[in-house]
Amino acid sequence: MSKKLTRSETAELIKGMEGKILITTHKNPDGDAIGSSLGWYHFLKKLGKEVKIFYRDRIPYFFDFLPGARDVESGTEIKGKFDWVIITDVSDPKRTGFEEIPAEKSLVIDHHITAEPFTDYYIVEPDISSTCELSYEIMKIAEPGLIDTLVALPLYTGIVTDTGSFSYSNTSPRTHYIAAELMEKGVEPYLVYSSIFERNRINKFKLLELVLKTLEFALNGKVAHITLFRCFLVETGAYPEEAEGFINYPRSIEGVEVAVFFKELEEEGKWKISLRSKGRVDVAKVAKRLGGGGHKMAAGYEAEGELEEIKRELFKELEIALEESYYREISL
Repeated sequence: MSKKLTRSETAELIKGMEGKILITTHKNPDGDAIGSSLGWYHFLKKLGKEVKIFYRDRIPYFFDFLPGARDVESGTEIKGKFDWVIITDVSDPKRTGFEEIPAEKSLVIDHHITAEPFTDYYIVEPDISSTCELSYEIMKIAEPGLIDTLVALPLYTGIVTDTGSFSYSNTSPRTHYIAAELMEKGVEPYLVYSSIFERNRINKFKLLELVLKTLEFALNGKVAHITLFRCFLVETGAYPEEAEGFINYPRSIEGVEVAVFFKELEEEGKWKISLRSKGRVDVAKVAKRLGGGGHKMAAGYEAEGELEEIKRELFKELEIALEESYYREISL
């Protein structure tokens, strides 16, 4: 039986952890996943804990400026035995990418509204901007004096990426206060911005050109979708993570309510589907019905089969969601 914790209870639990501690996150890690796990990695080391950090997939190159990035190991299997595992930014055990995590006890720290408890302990706050913001709040309770630049820089980075540089609706006044406090710890915003957004390889733009050529519309222009085929990566020499942010192009089109990005995975017949909403449609609910999860305006899931059939199934769900939003609006 999983036990839900408060921030204070989580802080006390972490301070009291003994033995070997493993930190991991979801496969294909993004800024919030990397930032929160690295933040905890440094914080726990400062608490005198024995810590190892291990991901299913390697860190994208544009996060290599983060302290501790080179300490992160990756692979398909976690070797060894651990007393604890802390899993950050994960709403579903399948999202870690591991068949098994060899730890006696487990804790999840997350902010996804669709998160289902699957560990011994968990703290999930769907209304907060990011797992990094939640992690900072817990660290301030546990031992605020340990939050230095090594801890602050990854946390700030995760907040920046998960809020769309403070532009998404999940950005609260508290988010800005925390960003300011992290800057006071030595974080330089331009270092973060330039490292992530101003180191693009030409391969990324060649990939973008191919992906944008797949742009199509559905449901009377309310849905815009793009596709990344594996052969595009081979043709351009781009990395999969360089497609991060491509979904913002169809989302930015006037009249579009939901943007969809279909990404072909390495395993034959498997696809990752990302959803972005402008607010009328709760894409987290749509994704959950299809086996995934996320937030109201940003969610995703994985599917297996023919792409056209996957599209038909998704568009049927989106059509229902759009109709529900229409009837909600006229009933107000």
